[in-house]
Amino acid sequence: MDKIEKLKFAADNFRILLEDYKWRDRDASQMLEWLTPLFDEIKAGRVTPPKRYEYRMALGKDSPFYDTYGPFSRAEADFACALEDWASQPWYKQ
Repeated sequence: MDKIEKLKFAADNFRILLEDYKWRDRDASQMLEWLTPLFDEIKAGRVTPPKRYEYRMALGKDSPFYDTYGPFSRAEADFACALEDWASQPWYKQ
């Protein structure tokens, strides 16, 4: 799977999770609203990794959304990893 396919896959997974929770979790709803334009650009193939993930900690560093054991942590991390192409970064390989 190439970088763009990984990004599309991670974006789809994160988007689906946010959509599933948007009615139950205000933070998920807010993140979905903010990220929808980016998700749409990724789906259309107009975003190529690496691109900085601008919404890291967008809700504030103490938001329960970022709880390590919450439902969003892994999906968001996978998305950020694909978007910023961590796998090709020297610091990631160490």
